[in-house]
Amino acid sequence: MATIGTHYIKSALGGAKARGLDTKALLRKARIPEKPLRDPKERIHVDLVAKLYRSIGEELNDEFMGFTEKPIKAGTFDLMAEWVSSAETLEELLQRGIRFYNQITDELQMTLEVEGEHVYLTTVFRQPDIDFEHFYIEYWHVIWHRFASWYIGKPIKLVGAYINYTPIDAKEFSLLFRCPTHLNSKYNRLVFHRNYLEQPLVKSARELQVFLTRAPIDLLTIPGEDTSLTAHINLLLQSKGNEVLVLPNSDQLAEQLHISEQTLRRKLSAEGTSYQQIKDNIRNDLANKLLGNRTLTIAEIAHQLNFSEPRAFTRAFKQWTGVTPKEYRMEKLARNKN
Repeated sequence: MATIGTHYIKSALGGAKARGLDTKALLRKARIPEKPLRDPKERIHVDLVAKLYRSIGEELNDEFMGFTEKPIKAGTFDLMAEWVSSAETLEELLQRGIRFYNQITDELQMTLEVEGEHVYLTTVFRQPDIDFEHFYIEYWHVIWHRFASWYIGKPIKLVGAYINYTPIDAKEFSLLFRCPTHLNSKYNRLVFHRNYLEQPLVKSARELQVFLTRAPIDLLTIPGEDTSLTAHINLLLQSKGNEVLVLPNSDQLAEQLHISEQTLRRKLSAEGTSYQQIKDNIRNDLANKLLGNRTLTIAEIAHQLNFSEPRAFTRAFKQWTGVTPKEYRMEKLARNKN
């Protein structure tokens, strides 16, 4: 089961807190209890952490999560991913992605350099002091490592990770990249073998849309790392394009997985979740995405999410988020105008 230490949850809230957001409300929305966060040894399921990260970005309308002077609008990563999707090799994808971000923001600058057999992916933040616990520089490199690995269908084995500071939680940092770490160096960079640059992109446009709908869940784990039953069910139930979401009952799902319904409940409980929570998370994530499309009515979204009627969707959505779909859509549109 993929989990994340409490350090990367508390640090992620730093930018939101500095911008005046209610961090307790953000934790409640992500269904992360406060008590475990007091224990540095506790770990939280990646699905919940992903919801927290996404909520911070949406509330601030800033994918940099408050760790830069100037924000970058929510949805920017999706736009970049769609723009680079016509690339044929990993090198072309990385060069296009770097050019995209270097063009639209001065808050960070990226470079991709090849020296001998090694590739150096380097990021320089304009005001690193705003990222006071080094959360975002680490998250930024995680994003690019996982995104690149996902697109070529295999994990990129890193030769080394260079950072120009000492991590607050060295043990947790060592889990991010599974490679030798060089502390207090001149750069913040990832190093890997140049052979990866020649790898073709193997994901389709349809797979990319599913990936972006789930983001940042799949950006928080190395491809192939999360072998939990929760991850398997999430992949099994993801919506295919504009089709109506199909959510079998627990007996039907257990039959698909070739296990008993009792075993299904027991295994999910051991992973700290339930089938109902997985279904709620899938519906909530898809609803958040669809509500950004102004051409879709609330009734059409309710139908796509396989609710019996719009009122049932409204009740469920308010239970998940604290606001109605209409209120959420108005808030989202208002943020996008800023």
